[in-house]
Amino acid sequence: MPLEQPASARRAPTFHAHPEADARQLLGALLPRRAATARHVQQAHARLAVLGLATARVLPHLLAALPRIPPLHDGASSSSSSYPLSLFRVSNSSSAFASNHLLRVLPHPLPLRLFPGLRRRNPHSFTFLLSSLSTHLDADRAGGPASSSLGSHVHALAVKAGAAGDLYVRNALTHFYGVCGDVGAMRRVFDELPRMRDVVTWNAVLAGYVRAGMARVARALFDEMPVRDEVSWSTVVGGYVKEGELDVALAVFRDMVEKGVRVNEAAVVTALSAAAQLGLLEHGRFVHQVVHQEGMPISVNVGAAMVDMYAKCGCVALAREVFDGMPRRDVFAWNAMICGLAAHGLGQDAVELFELFLGEGLSPTNITFVGVLNACSRFGLVAEGRRYFELMAEKYCVEPEMEHYGCMVDLLGRAGLVQEAIELIEGMPIAPDPVLWGTVLSACKKHGLVDLGVKVGNKLIELEPAHDGNYVLLASIYAKAKKWDEVREVRKLMSSRGTSKSAGWSLMEAQGNVHKFLVGDMDHKDSVQIYNMLDMINRRLADAGYVPDVSSVLHDIGDEEKVHAIKVHSERLAIAYGFIVTEVGNPIRIVKNLQVCGDCHEFSKMVTKVFNREIIVRDGSRFHHMKEGKCSCLDYW
Repeated sequence: MPLEQPASARRAPTFHAHPEADARQLLGALLPRRAATARHVQQAHARLAVLGLATARVLPHLLAALPRIPPLHDGASSSSSSYPLSLFRVSNSSSAFASNHLLRVLPHPLPLRLFPGLRRRNPHSFTFLLSSLSTHLDADRAGGPASSSLGSHVHALAVKAGAAGDLYVRNALTHFYGVCGDVGAMRRVFDELPRMRDVVTWNAVLAGYVRAGMARVARALFDEMPVRDEVSWSTVVGGYVKEGELDVALAVFRDMVEKGVRVNEAAVVTALSAAAQLGLLEHGRFVHQVVHQEGMPISVNVGAAMVDMYAKCGCVALAREVFDGMPRRDVFAWNAMICGLAAHGLGQDAVELFELFLGEGLSPTNITFVGVLNACSRFGLVAEGRRYFELMAEKYCVEPEMEHYGCMVDLLGRAGLVQEAIELIEGMPIAPDPVLWGTVLSACKKHGLVDLGVKVGNKLIELEPAHDGNYVLLASIYAKAKKWDEVREVRKLMSSRGTSKSAGWSLMEAQGNVHKFLVGDMDHKDSVQIYNMLDMINRRLADAGYVPDVSSVLHDIGDEEKVHAIKVHSERLAIAYGFIVTEVGNPIRIVKNLQVCGDCHEFSKMVTKVFNREIIVRDGSRFHHMKEGKCSCLDYW
């Protein structure tokens, strides 16, 4: 029986491979199954070198395993490029395989500089070179004639080399021209050889039109496609979202699902974004249901989009549930949750989550600070807001931008510190935009500062003579002080400059359809039932002691006429329709384009008390969760 070797004589398991083994097999055993990092490749290289297997035949495969190096910014070190360059020099550099992967790995402009000196090239070399140029343009959002000219130069080289007829080269050219915005050149490449196309070719043209803001042209091309894949569908969905046609984007997504096309992450994230912007919960839930049915994992991107959607559709509790259940969270997910809590008036919760975010060792971005400062503003946390505003630059090197100043001006204005808000604006290192002065004007209206409001209002009208909101706010200040002659003067000035007050509207989602109401709307198919229901609601509220506040009406008319004008505001029509189509026990959800007026706010609160119904309103400023006669904003809005 052999004696057991002492521990000192034992050896760790050793990687054994025959020197003639296939290089891909060697690397397959050494590299992780998922995407390898540069560090992984270098470690594999070291082990091969120790084993004497780092031959010139193997090194090109190490080069092929490397990920693409991110674009180098001005002043950035190029040391990350030294390793792939050394691999290329030591390997069989006359191989087109090695040349192509060198072009793939290196950041712009190195591929363009090295390309003429490469000893061995094939058609794929042009593909990798064009891909490098496209990636650079996409990352820097560059484009224009200079970029297109550069592509034309590469295009000419491909023609000279006899590679311009290759399908992959043509696809790369189509994609490149689309990225740099030259849709004419893109279309010419597409039309030159109709038989030399595949679904990637069509998708490249679709994406090019979408980038150029030509969603309808993209849709026409989409309808012509002989074969469509999930990329084709998601590109069209994204095109409509980019153009602001959110309802059309959601309809295309639903059509994609109904036709049995497997959705990809891009389509899901884009559809969730559309639902979030519209504030339509049923559409957002449909997308979530599709994710569940497809067995799609809740990735960082999908999770962040879902958190944002639920928060913007009025379900902040569901947003938090998704957020807490995410296996991994990036800064975008944290930002969505912090901003969502802020929009719902849950200032203390947002601040606590922000502190937890810092405790995780993450670095806040400018959006993170917009969220936490907005939370402080909504909840009246003046001291906390001042502290976070100071910490931005001092501790986290985030220079305040216009949005951050806007949050601080709003915070101070709401708290009645209007003069401090003005001092902050006047001391800004950047020129303030009119929105900041508009925030001050709103604070003047809220706190009854007529003289200051008039001064700020006239200044705003000089800065933005075409902005209707400035005239309306100034007229509101005069109306609150019952200075009707001045109200008429403001309205005359507004009319003489061709500016009219933006029409208020309210959206409501019911039974898969979106219903839109305007003030005094009689166009809805159920108008008779809606107005009958509204009359019943008004009678019940009057019996309960509700008295309309007509101070927001900007006309010198009798109180009875003012009451009638308020009674037909769009959100009241939406609430009445909600009584008809929403089951008792379910909240009535409304999306409004403008800030809800004071009397409609009181009306809605009273409805929840008298009828024991919950109402959730997303207006142009925030969410109002109303229940049992109270609002989540605590009347601080």
